[in-house]
Amino acid sequence: MKNAKISEIFSSIQGEGLYFGIPQLFIRFYDCNLSCGFCDTSALSFQTLTTKMLIKKISKYIAPYHSISLTGGEPLLQVDFLLEFLPEYKKQHKKIVYLETNGTLPDALDRVIDHIDIIAMDFKLPSSTARKSYWKEHERFLRIAGKKKVFIKAVVTNNTSAAEVVALGDIVGKINSRIPVILQPATVPEARLEVLRESLEHHLSLLTDMIKRVEIIPQVHKMIGVK
Repeated sequence: MKNAKISEIFSSIQGEGLYFGIPQLFIRFYDCNLSCGFCDTSALSFQTLTTKMLIKKISKYIAPYHSISLTGGEPLLQVDFLLEFLPEYKKQHKKIVYLETNGTLPDALDRVIDHIDIIAMDFKLPSSTARKSYWKEHERFLRIAGKKKVFIKAVVTNNTSAAEVVALGDIVGKINSRIPVILQPATVPEARLEVLRESLEHHLSLLTDMIKRVEIIPQVHKMIGVK
């Protein structure tokens, strides 16, 4: 029997990407393989739960929700647990499984893809993460994720370059130009959104020549003050 490190479980609305506004039950997995400059998750503690224990906790939430959101941290770091938990969860609850992921662990996704319904995949642009690029990992990940419903989120800051945006578009276009791409303005205090407007419009125009559906969607949950 596998255990998972779970930081929190809570009911709210999805605040990012194509599914913003839908009610979800969030399961936040502890720990991440990255440390991005714009990260807004600061989980410092966790519970160690078995599949049975987690399903019991989930069952206490009776308000209607569209799907469970596996979020983090990075849920795919705990893929062995997911392989045990997800089939049992679907057997009992028959809900949509929505994975929020940083898109850098393609081998882990390949193991669990059959149990996932929707994938919200981050594209980690070096300018916004202050880390190296993950183009190769993202390309491998997206090829696997394309077996299910998938859309891409890319956080953009004042430092995001046109070259990065074009590189993103090249990868997505090569795999499937119909995969939606969401540009998400960074909302950390040091990112002044009013300065981003012209850059956002430029990035949008670059991508619309390459991708069928491109949208700018901020973190809606922060704008309306919900978790």
